[in-house]
Order: sequence, then C-alpha cells, then structure tokens
Amino acid sequence: MSAARLAIAIATLPAMGALAACATTPDSAYPSLGVREAEYESGEFPRPTGDCAPDGPAPVTGQFEPTDPVAPPPPPPPVLSADLAERVGQLEEQARAAHADFEKAVPATRAAVRGSGSVGSKAWGRAQVAYANLESIRARTAIPFADLDSMLAIRSVDGEPVEAVAKAHAEVARLIAEEDAILNELAPAN
Repeated sequence: MSAARLAIAIATLPAMGALAACATTPDSAYPSLGVREAEYESGEFPRPTGDCAPDGPAPVTGQFEPTDPVAPPPPPPPVLSADLAERVGQLEEQARAAHADFEKAVPATRAAVRGSGSVGSKAWGRAQVAYANLESIRARTAIPFADLDSMLAIRSVDGEPVEAVAKAHAEVARLIAEEDAILNELAPAN
C-alpha cells in the first residue's frame, strides 16, 4: 500500500466510524437518523426519486409538535376585593359629606369676612373664627383623601387593580381643590 493510499484511508476512517454509528437496526434503543416523512412534507428535504428512492419499508411517519406551544390565555385582570371597594366608597362618601358641610358654611364665612372690622374688633374675631371653622371642615375632607392616596400608592406598587381607587382619589382631589380656591378667596386680612 502506498503512502498516499494509506493517508486517504486514515483520513476517511473517522467518517466511516460516524456512518457506522448512525446505522442502527430497528431493534436498537436509538431512533433512526433518517429523514422522516414530515420533513419531506414540510419541504425541508426533497423527496428522493429515481435510483435514489429508498428500497424497503415505508418511511417513518408522524407529526411534528409545534415549536411554540400555544400560550395559555392570560389570567383575568385582578379585581378590587369587595371589602376594599366598600372602603373606597366609604372614604369617598366621607369626603363628600365633609364637602357638603364646607359648602353650607361658606355663606356665613363669606358674610363674616366681608363684615370684618379692624384687627382686634369683635367683627374681625368673628371672621377669624368662621374662617378657622371652614379650614377645619376642609381638613375633614383631606383625611379621606390621605387614606385614598396611601391606598393608591400601596396598591400600585403591589400591582393590584387601582382604577376604582384612582377614580375616588381624583374626585376627592377635585373637591379639595374647590375648597382651597374658596379659602384663598376668603382669606381674611390680618
């Protein structure tokens, strides 16, 4: 054997070993590495024809599993618990009740501020007291707002539903803004 033939034989030896490893019998524990029918049908491999067509048993058939399994439907959006929804409603109602008291007190405060006299007079004192009363009612509106504010922040961070809380929060903020505008308008001169 010449040196060139020996070199070729040595070079092809690993390829022959690899091919021999792939040739397994049907009784083998390993699956065939042959092209499967589904691979022909998908067009991934051309079907052999003529002299290249395999002789023997029919090709293996089966189905491919989808590579991307169908994702399960997303979970339903979380809802506000009944207890929390009730609490939000109570806080909004407390703010509305305080705002109604504020609106009832505005005419008397407006009259007292308009009629206030010089600093230290009885009329001035009445105006100061009426204005302080109006501020205290505004504080009663702000207490539920603070609770709603905390509730909104905590629920947002926890990823819980906040739509109902945010709606009540915005409504109470609107009431407080109205009250602040009236207080700025009626602020008595010192």
